[in-house]
Amino acid sequence: MNAAVSALRFFFGVTLGRGDAEVGLTTVREPRRLPVVLSPEEVTRLLDAAPGMKYRAALSLSYGAGLGASEVVSLKVSDIDSSRMVIRIEQGKRLRTATRCSRLPCSRSCAPGGGSPGSAT
Repeated sequence: MNAAVSALRFFFGVTLGRGDAEVGLTTVREPRRLPVVLSPEEVTRLLDAAPGMKYRAALSLSYGAGLGASEVVSLKVSDIDSSRMVIRIEQGKRLRTATRCSRLPCSRSCAPGGGSPGSAT
């Protein structure tokens, strides 16, 4: 619906030059959905299904630190501070820079002892 409204606004406002025709066109707001939280058993099954250590580490980072796929893919070794147990994410969600890591399941693949949740900077 929002794509059709945007197309009509462009057509009437820019192409035809009739700004008055787009007055009644409103967009539809969709409610934000809560993310799905997996149970500890489901997380264990997910990590056990990983074909290798590299994939297990990527899945652990992704779920444990709340990272998206593109954030995990763009991580570099220099972004992981194992002495402080934090991960630095450059231009992550909502284009912010953050340092974060969670205790489980990240601690199984990142470093011994886990880490404490970081704060967005």
